[in-house]
Amino acid sequence: MHPQLLSIAGVLLPLVWSMPVQALDGRLEAERGEFRLRLDDGRVLERQDLAGMRVLLRSGAREIQVLIDAVEEEKASPGGPLVLYRLLIEDPNTGSSQDACLPDARGRRLGLPLRKGSGIDFTCTSGAEAKCILIGYRPWEEGGDIPMRDLHAACIHMVRADHGGDDRPSTRDGTVIDVYDRFGIQKPETLDPMPFEAAWGVNGALCVAHPRIAQNTTLAMLEKRYPRLAGRLGPEACIEDEMRDDPRALLFNRSVLSVP
Repeated sequence: MHPQLLSIAGVLLPLVWSMPVQALDGRLEAERGEFRLRLDDGRVLERQDLAGMRVLLRSGAREIQVLIDAVEEEKASPGGPLVLYRLLIEDPNTGSSQDACLPDARGRRLGLPLRKGSGIDFTCTSGAEAKCILIGYRPWEEGGDIPMRDLHAACIHMVRADHGGDDRPSTRDGTVIDVYDRFGIQKPETLDPMPFEAAWGVNGALCVAHPRIAQNTTLAMLEKRYPRLAGRLGPEACIEDEMRDDPRALLFNRSVLSVP
């Protein structure tokens, strides 16, 4: 199952019920990474009030029945606690259900909603979008001196090793990387640091010192595929100290040198 299974556009919530005998009319919304249910009687339900509720989502002729099975709080995230949800996709015909999310590195099948246009995407902690939110890059935080939306976009490319920003990931699940940024939200490890890998901007890599997974891509392949990276590939052309002076470089990462 894809870690971002649930993605419904348009009006999302014509019907919600917590018990078969009690139907509640309202609208499900996503605000700052949290679900909020605005009922027609004026009440607003959120966080633990939503646990155990079933939601009928409609988009055109398509309907999905979802159980908000659990609501948890991630307290250790930079920038303050995050609310995470476990969603179960239910089949009313068979009575069976399946998690909306694949397990993340900690075994959790959780995620959070993101507003996308006129609809809501549910992004799982096993996917790049939520991983970047969990380490402090929250796209809904606007204003101030930190371009958070751009940081989030750059982080997604970095996590996936999507060098060209064209949805061609070249990483491998479980690969350890050291992530840090020019704003100090994430700082580099100082104890036994790994080699510098790349600098990242909103559209992908700005330079690459070494590929993260040598079996998946090489510097020669990157140069052929992305002409804009010519002259910016290899450890002598992609130097961390120099990239820190480039304002386009929002994020940096280190990783272990892999063997082809």
